[in-house]
Formats: sequence, C-alpha cells, structure tokens
Amino acid sequence: MPEPNALSARVALLSIGDELLLGEITDTNVPYMAQRLLPLGLAVAGCETVGDETGAIVAAFQRALARADIVMATGGLGPTDDDLTMEALAKAVGLELEYRPEVMDQMAERLKRPLSSFTSSNRKQAFLPKGAHVLRNDWGTAPGVHLIVGEKHVFLMPGVPREMKGLLNERILPLLARLFPLPQAIRIKTFHSFGIPESVVGERLKELMQPGRNPDVGTRVGGGVVSVRLVATAAAAEQAAALLAGPAELVRAALREGLFGEDDENTLALAALRALLARKKTAALAESCTAGLVAARLAEIPGASAAFLEGAIVYSNAAKVRACGVQPETLAVHGAVSAETAQELAAGIRARAGADIGLAVTGIAGPDGGTPAKPVGLVFFGVATAQGVRTWERNYPGYDRQTIRDRAAAQALDLLRRAALEE
Repeated sequence: MPEPNALSARVALLSIGDELLLGEITDTNVPYMAQRLLPLGLAVAGCETVGDETGAIVAAFQRALARADIVMATGGLGPTDDDLTMEALAKAVGLELEYRPEVMDQMAERLKRPLSSFTSSNRKQAFLPKGAHVLRNDWGTAPGVHLIVGEKHVFLMPGVPREMKGLLNERILPLLARLFPLPQAIRIKTFHSFGIPESVVGERLKELMQPGRNPDVGTRVGGGVVSVRLVATAAAAEQAAALLAGPAELVRAALREGLFGEDDENTLALAALRALLARKKTAALAESCTAGLVAARLAEIPGASAAFLEGAIVYSNAAKVRACGVQPETLAVHGAVSAETAQELAAGIRARAGADIGLAVTGIAGPDGGTPAKPVGLVFFGVATAQGVRTWERNYPGYDRQTIRDRAAAQALDLLRRAALEE
C-alpha cells in the first residue's frame, strides 16, 4: 500500500476477550473492519488483542489513543463480570460511568420484555462513560458507544460479528465519512482466481506490483484462491477510476484461466451459484470425503434453492450403491476412491435428482486410509451433464484432514461453476 495521505486519520483496532487469546475463536472482526475502512481513506495504524483484565484493557486503550485518531474496539460489552470494556475505557480517559436509561429502553423494546424483568447484570450494560453517545444496536442487546476524547474518537462494538457489522456499517462508517472527508478519491477493484499458484500470479503481474505505482497492486491467498487488489488514488473519483481501467484489464488477462469473480463475488460458492442461475441450470451433489461441505457452502447463500436441488452424503460403499446406483463391481475392482466411482456417482445423482449437472467428490482425507497407490490427499471428481461425464484427479499431499476437505470442496465448486458456464 502507498503511504497514507498526510491528512488521513489513523485508526487503532482493539479486540477484547480471553476467548481470543486462548484460541477458542478466530478474530474475524479486525480484517473485516480494516477492509471497510479502506474505501474511506482511513489507515489502520495497528491492531491489538487483550484479555478480560481491566488493567490490560486500560493500557491498551491508552496505547491506541496515543497512536491513532480513531480507536475501534470490539468485545467485552456483555452483562457478565468479565465484560470490562466500558469500565476500562472510562478509567483510561479519566471519566466516571453513568447510567443511561435509554439503553435499557432499547433492550426492552428489542426483546419485547418489561423493564422489571431485567436483572442487575442486564443493567450493567447501561453504564457508559460519562458523555458517551449511544449507538443503537438493532442486531443485539449491548449498545454501541461513541466517545469523543479531545479531538479523538473512540467506538465500542460487541464482539459478535453480526452485531459488529450492523453497527459498523449502519452507524459508524457514515459518521466517519462525515467526520473525516476524503482528502483524495480512492477506488478499489478486486479480482479472484482459483487454480493458479500465487507465484505464477506474482510473475505475471510483476510490473504492476512495483513499489510506488498508482494504482497499488497486491495479492491475498487463502484456500487455493488468489485475490488481486488494485487501489487507485487521485484528486477526483473520475481520475481514480481512469487510473484503474488499464491495469484492471491487464489483471483480467493475467488471471484468465482461473478468474471466477470480481469485487463482492469473492467465493467459489457464490460464483458457482451465480453461474447456475445465469444459465438457468440446476445441480445435485454426491459427496464422500467432503461429507456435505460443498452443499453447505452453496446453501449458505440466499436463493440457492433455485439452482441447488439436493445433495447426498455417500460416505460408505453401501450408501454409494443405494443413493447413486454405483455398481458393486466398480467398487470391488476400482475402489471407492477412483475415477470410475466418481463417474458413476456423478451420473447417478444427476439422474436421481433430475438435475442438469451432477457433481461427485470421493477421496482420502486421512490421516489414515492411504496406501502407496492411493495416498492420503488423493481426490477424484466427477461432473455429469447432458453431454456425458468427465472426471478429474487431484492430489493434496502433506495437508491435514480439514485442509484436504476444504481444498476438495473448493475444487468441486470451481468445477460446478465451469460446468454451468460450459467451459
């Protein structure tokens, strides 16, 4: 990224909670907030995770206020004794806590309960640092908070991602856009590809990724997906858009064989579903080693039922025979993990569901069950259409069980997308 403009506000992000330090949950809030702040030209100066201990949270707020113009913290706003964020912020800036009855009124309204039914623990959530602004939380019970400290701004949000996203997008970002108008126009374009190694993408885009270029070009990798991000800055929006145009076409060309989506079309499941809907096609799945993972990723998307007809988890050989009509002779001769079995699974589930496309996955996710001939990580895929059945073989050596299943699910979704587009 280029250096932030001198007029850009700096942001410090805090994540609060023992569950984060203990590894019980993964913090998805920080990357989400950073992504949403970028189009506003707000530079993240740093991130910190602290546990449920008042002194540690106080010190974290003080460090954040020393380094940034905006502090955004998630977590520690609940009703229990280990929810200490309000108290810690008040101590960090030398304020008292005051009771805010409107918080309890909003809680009662949201939960459709009388105020008399709430406990003293619930009332704890209504004590805010003196002078703080309440940000109405329509997605949960803990209030969002906006506290002005001199010329600096502190925002508190619950740690629950759904609540955080609601408050951030509906309450906080519009306020920040007014408080910190962009000194420059920023335009962002992102491309998503699958099946091309990051090293190959980097080589193809080497010239575009030289330091100091505008737009700035960077890559992000995860689960076999390589995303390329372009960020253009200019005095006006039209100029920034013009700066993006040429490099964007070069990136499209560089990712040609693996490009599956742009901007918000950032998952293979979404790309596959959109391809099915665009071509008015339907699909059915037969999954062995992925055990419904492909189906679950499709079903997470609203409207999936318009194209996704059904899925069968065919873990055992008996299930493969019963649900998809795989021939016992095929299993006896070639085994459950084979191109021949994948072919019959795909054709069988397509016929059973009456779908345009039948897709099958069968493999060895490990850690046991591999042989020299069929090692752990070997996966076969079958795709059946009106034109016939094709199979593919992939190998994911050295990966753990979950990663093999994740990679196989991603590959299956990409094959489904390509089948829908008749590629």
